[in-house]
Amino acid sequence: MTNSKTFPQAVINRRMKGSIGRIRSRIYEARTLTAVAVINLSFVICHLSFAAAQADPVAQLHSEVDQILALAYSGQSTETLAERARPLLEKDFSFDLVTRQAIGPGWRQFTAGDQQKVTDLFSRLVIRIYAARVVGTQRPTITYGKTVTLAPDRCEIPTRVTTPNGDKPYAVVYRLINLPGGWRIYDVLIEGVSFVANYRAQFDDLVRRGGAAAVIKTLEAKLAEPINPNS
Repeated sequence: MTNSKTFPQAVINRRMKGSIGRIRSRIYEARTLTAVAVINLSFVICHLSFAAAQADPVAQLHSEVDQILALAYSGQSTETLAERARPLLEKDFSFDLVTRQAIGPGWRQFTAGDQQKVTDLFSRLVIRIYAARVVGTQRPTITYGKTVTLAPDRCEIPTRVTTPNGDKPYAVVYRLINLPGGWRIYDVLIEGVSFVANYRAQFDDLVRRGGAAAVIKTLEAKLAEPINPNS
């Protein structure tokens, strides 16, 4: 008799324990999924914040210029600055586009090897000139103006440079293009004079007279000369 009375209760107890175990398991799973969801949400928020910062050309340009100026006004020589700034400027500039625009229509006549050679030489020259222009002992103040949209993937950012020595402030306009890797500088205008247009005028005659070989020879000669910020 005792067994017939206690057996059902034992079954009930086992079932209750099983139910409690399943409930605890589900609670644990729910907590785990919640934790994973929070982590994923945090990652998405961080990713979106980073993407938003990358999508803002002014914020990106501001950061890039600050990094260059930090190097420029740390007591380094122009040559050393050019070497250290090169990785930054290669990330900031679209040297492929800068070189292609500076050469002009004659670019299509160059072989792929000539295009690569000219791009490498011209980028090195641009970096040397840029380094020579920014190196100094008194760091300037740069004011950023309102971004002007030139096309869906292009914009220009006007800046004003003021030096501590009291020289007249001057205008520098950066033109940027939005590429898969982010915004890249493709031209710089100093007091309205385009860097790319200035070199286009120099390269046009070279391309007509001697093609890629003449351009390569001229760039190699310029790189062999002492650095001149006004080249």
